[in-house]
Amino acid sequence: MKTILKYIIASAVATASLSGCIKETFPTNGATADQVAESTTALDAMVNAIPGALTLYAQNYSQAWDFGYPAINVSLTCMTGDMVVLGNTGYDWFANWMCNLYLSEDYVTGYQFWYNYYSWIKSCNDVISTLSAVPEESLNSDQRSYLGIALAFRAQFYLDLVRLFEPKECNGSQVHDYTIPDNIKDLACVIVTENTSEEQAKSNPRATVTEVYDQVIFPDLERAERMLADYARTSKKMPDLSVVYGIAARAYLERGSAGVDGASQKAADYARKAITAGSYSPLTQTQWEDPTTGFNSSTSNSSWMWCTVQTSETVHNLYSFIAHMSTEEDWTNYGKSVCRGINSNLYAEIADFRKHSWLDPGLFDYYDYKSCRPDYQTFFANTLKPLTSIKFRPGQGNYTTYTVGNAVDHPLMRVEEMYLIEAEALGAQNLSEGVNALNSFMQSYRQPSYSFSASSLKELQEEIGLQARIEFWGEGIAFWYKKRLALGIHLANSNCPDDSYRFEVDGRAPWWNLQIPRTEWQSNSALVGMNNPDPSNTVDNVIE
Repeated sequence: MKTILKYIIASAVATASLSGCIKETFPTNGATADQVAESTTALDAMVNAIPGALTLYAQNYSQAWDFGYPAINVSLTCMTGDMVVLGNTGYDWFANWMCNLYLSEDYVTGYQFWYNYYSWIKSCNDVISTLSAVPEESLNSDQRSYLGIALAFRAQFYLDLVRLFEPKECNGSQVHDYTIPDNIKDLACVIVTENTSEEQAKSNPRATVTEVYDQVIFPDLERAERMLADYARTSKKMPDLSVVYGIAARAYLERGSAGVDGASQKAADYARKAITAGSYSPLTQTQWEDPTTGFNSSTSNSSWMWCTVQTSETVHNLYSFIAHMSTEEDWTNYGKSVCRGINSNLYAEIADFRKHSWLDPGLFDYYDYKSCRPDYQTFFANTLKPLTSIKFRPGQGNYTTYTVGNAVDHPLMRVEEMYLIEAEALGAQNLSEGVNALNSFMQSYRQPSYSFSASSLKELQEEIGLQARIEFWGEGIAFWYKKRLALGIHLANSNCPDDSYRFEVDGRAPWWNLQIPRTEWQSNSALVGMNNPDPSNTVDNVIE
């Protein structure tokens, strides 16, 4: 299969525009909003549909990269430059995001984010709208938890959208023909809530970054905090109070970086509240390297705060996270043949057990790697390439049966992120406090000999960004650090074997500022002439 077959022009298979998704906010089979709000069964189904939609496959484009939120996290990792394809690029369905190909407004690969997120927001709006029929003071405990869950999800979705679509400056010397017009600076996404009518959606302008935070994200989190105060979840697929604190920590860290007064202190406070609210603890080396439950099970550790969940009944053999990100499975070429690995420049920076997530060139002379495969010694030596990832294990260690091996949990938030947010946020107010917090985390949970000092906040941020890139490789989290802190892409003189994948960018890469799909602005007149610049051909490949 050649890569070009994976790029389909959007106009041929365009998803319905956002304005076409603003329909009735409760079922139309004769039940009123009041009746649905009073039905625990109906509300339960609506709320469970939100996390359920995050792992649906082939919902938009019937492409092998279309499997919901886990696929988005693969795409985000691909855009960082921290992942390399060491094997057969012909089976790499995520080449677009690694090579900056077909990510413009005209191609469905550029649409992955916009339509997924607004579809998920629609599900949140349905729940919120239905429960608006009941005064807040009259909500029962079930209704309060349902409302809080929907608000928390919506806050996270909008946080992702504002970070993805805000056009941040790309000033690296390698960037050419990329200028952000004055009329779109500080703009983010469009705001669609339970109160947005279909007519309003047809002329709905991009909100400013501040408007998205102040009109949606923070109000949603404040209400979710009230609604979930007494909620005890039965599955980590649902956000609870600790997750609300975690989302708030993420959001206030962004605002602190943007210079908003008091935001850094709030980021530190919420990160600490998230750490303590759920009795969480970072992954141990044993949990990290477990060949059966490593990075596939939310119940095998006390680190994961929030995740997606898939069952054997809902998985596809090819359209799934494990099929693309695990190299030990046997049912596809997308894993072991593509051989996704780590940028050797990043690998060289790791000095603790996390380095065992990638096969060292010395292989078993370097470390006694573990695997769910009985033939792992010959398999690792003969099939996989040096620095190939073995971080994400097949479900239950089953590498032969896709209905079991692909049925995994996927992390959306881990407590380790909260420790890093706290350290950076403290450092933004008092550098030595931030440095001490980072040293404490690293020495306690990752590298006992770790010792870091910094003479500026920038040095601390870059070190925290480095640790985030190591800690969350493949989980999508590192992208937010890369874009916020302008950490660049550094694939020159690395183990990246294919010239078309190799870039060197000081600062931000243009494709980190996503474009709004053409089909969207064609249906929303307020978006005409308000798109981010096309990132195509703005950085030349490094030829080695």
